[in-house]
Amino acid sequence: MGGGGVGAAFEATLKRVGTKLTSDDLTRLYPTPTAWSEKEINTPLVLEDCKFFDLFDADPVEVGKENERIREQARQHLMDFTLNLMMSSKKLRPLKRTPADYRLKPDEKAKLASNGFVVVERMPAESFAEIYYRLYTDDMPVFVTADSVLHAWHRSFDTFLVKVEGQVLSPTLCRVLMATLDQCANAISAAPMSDDDKSRAMVDVELFLRVAISLLRGTRENGLCENTNKLECLLTLIRKEEPAKTEILSAKRDIDFSEFKPRGHYTVSVGLMRYFRCLVWLGTIDFRIAGGEQSDQNLHQLRCAITLINFLQESKMLEIVETLDIVISNMVGDERTESDLLSPTRLAQLLSVEAESCDQHPLESIQELIIQKTVGTQLIDGQPRTENERTSISLAVLGQQFIWSSFIFSRLVSDHVISEDEKAKPTHSERS
Repeated sequence: MGGGGVGAAFEATLKRVGTKLTSDDLTRLYPTPTAWSEKEINTPLVLEDCKFFDLFDADPVEVGKENERIREQARQHLMDFTLNLMMSSKKLRPLKRTPADYRLKPDEKAKLASNGFVVVERMPAESFAEIYYRLYTDDMPVFVTADSVLHAWHRSFDTFLVKVEGQVLSPTLCRVLMATLDQCANAISAAPMSDDDKSRAMVDVELFLRVAISLLRGTRENGLCENTNKLECLLTLIRKEEPAKTEILSAKRDIDFSEFKPRGHYTVSVGLMRYFRCLVWLGTIDFRIAGGEQSDQNLHQLRCAITLINFLQESKMLEIVETLDIVISNMVGDERTESDLLSPTRLAQLLSVEAESCDQHPLESIQELIIQKTVGTQLIDGQPRTENERTSISLAVLGQQFIWSSFIFSRLVSDHVISEDEKAKPTHSERS
């Protein structure tokens, strides 16, 4: 069954689920339908001759009258108590039928006869479950489709995500940020105020964490006076949800702030909207520690990343950040894949190999080690960049998960498609 190991994989799956059936058994049990003859294809379909069509084409008023007649007969033969019990039960009984109007209009009938199916948009429902329940209570024939089953699964998974993110992940993330900020504040107050590289790194990390906790709590959480204006500026840009150029970690960069617009199940509550924005900040605002255009900026952001790691370790929050990342990966990431950004835990492991000092020479050694290990090299662009701009090696606190489908689609846009050694020109829809 199939080449390239597909048949063997299918047989292994059958064995794993515990069935004694083989792929050959399934082929015999479910043979390919016989192809229609030319005569059958060209013969016009008469809907009235089709099984069950009379049920869908019935006048609900007439059906209702017939149902009422049957119920009246039942009253004559059954006690009121028995009849009321039958009508109030959860089980489907013919006496409980409440017919809906499924009759098709002439143009809809023509499409059904021509195509074998028709989509009737004037009979909407909130979910597949509502449609199935409607058909069930009308005692109508139904064809169960795979997409309806998947819809139920996705709805259940969304409900699960809402509870886990709202009741577990969001409070845990708040605890991580507050504990790390406390450690950061203690370090800044204990250090002599100066304009050296270490002080500048701590100030930048404080601002990074302040933005995150402000997004999570929905209010501006002020900290250092020198960061107040920068904090307000960044929060304003996030609220506008438009691309802009701004300074982050002492370097100018282009940021697509439209990514902060909540979507999907994150719109169901204010708390989830805040959690979403915070997670986008921690996942897309990266520390560009190597491979960028400016080597001095790379070293400064590496210093910032190391400073953040130290605060996480001293506040005993590093392991919790790793746990959060694992939980998120298990819920929404592809199996056996992880973020293509360097994680705090991985950087902490590399730091244990090199000197822990933040002097110039150890910083460059750590940077070289990161480059040699080829960790943190991005495969999916997280933020806008020019065509000739190199992709940097970056660290993110909770890097967005690497998803194969996302990676594949990112390589199908015009600036990644190569035809005859030239990049494909963007279409009108891509430009707009």
